[in-house]
Amino acid sequence: MNSAFADSPHAGSDYLGAATLVVHGREIPVQVELRGYREPIDGIYRWFGRIRPNDDLSAALGDEPRTRVTIRTEHSAREGYVGDPDPWRRFRITGKSTPPFPVPTELPEVE
Repeated sequence: MNSAFADSPHAGSDYLGAATLVVHGREIPVQVELRGYREPIDGIYRWFGRIRPNDDLSAALGDEPRTRVTIRTEHSAREGYVGDPDPWRRFRITGKSTPPFPVPTELPEVE
């Protein structure tokens, strides 16, 4: 976790930081908070999060309710979907794949 405080509202985040979204061929730098989990029934890793308010992203998406994007972090790039914004102008982002952030794969990494 990236938070210095255990009681932070961001304590459960798997990734908190900079990313680049590719929307309709345009690269837009954003700040994101992401987390994810492996669905035990189908085994698919699902990740999701929020994008901080961003005027360039709002202009690129317009009134589209769901847009396919590529999200890049310092770790990797993945396909995902951006939904419409919440009342605080934060867009939701979701994906079903290996996430664009590191995931512990060994028991010592989890502990």
